[in-house]
Amino acid sequence: MVKIFYTKFNPEHRTAILDQWLSFLPFELQKINQSYKNKEDQVRNLLGKLLLAEALKNIGYGSIALDAIQYNQYKKPYLSKDFDFSISHSGMYVFCAIGKNLKLGLDIEEIKPINFSEMTNIMSNSEWKHINEASDPLRQFFTLWTLKEAAIKAEGTGFFTDLNTIKVKGNTIYIGDTIWFSNKLVFDENYSGHLVTSNLERDFEMFFKEVGLYLI
Repeated sequence: MVKIFYTKFNPEHRTAILDQWLSFLPFELQKINQSYKNKEDQVRNLLGKLLLAEALKNIGYGSIALDAIQYNQYKKPYLSKDFDFSISHSGMYVFCAIGKNLKLGLDIEEIKPINFSEMTNIMSNSEWKHINEASDPLRQFFTLWTLKEAAIKAEGTGFFTDLNTIKVKGNTIYIGDTIWFSNKLVFDENYSGHLVTSNLERDFEMFFKEVGLYLI
């Protein structure tokens, strides 16, 4: 079972959120947070870490400190071989997925106008045909985008993987010889989101957390 914890913040409260909660992070993570120039990026980073702490506690790993986060050669964060986690944020939403004995990746994106001509190298010709023929091309683009980005997070290679080489067939995603399985996240009609896992299990739970209710 994968568990997904998510929250939504009001940008007008960004300074108050940082003042109230930043000190809950280990000192090194506070320094990383403050290296972001944009206050909203600082809030997203902070809430992602707070959600991770909540997720660790929920699945019985509350004793693992956030300052134990390490990174693989492609900059994917990890804490233990016993479980995997993935954090994503876009707009005012922040998500964290966690699961035991599997690999996973999660991506959410706010659906907003973009210039397709600047994105030609991330989709195959057949995918662009499918996007352009869709009743809502923008939504179809972000559906494929979140599927692919969630998959490369699960793979652990990030953007070192050429998105154009990823094949999406229904709920199945192929990266080379590796097969991943996807689940659509339904939370806001103005966003697209997907969870990708290394097994075919379809079950996951989503828990919404108010910013003021974190218990660290």
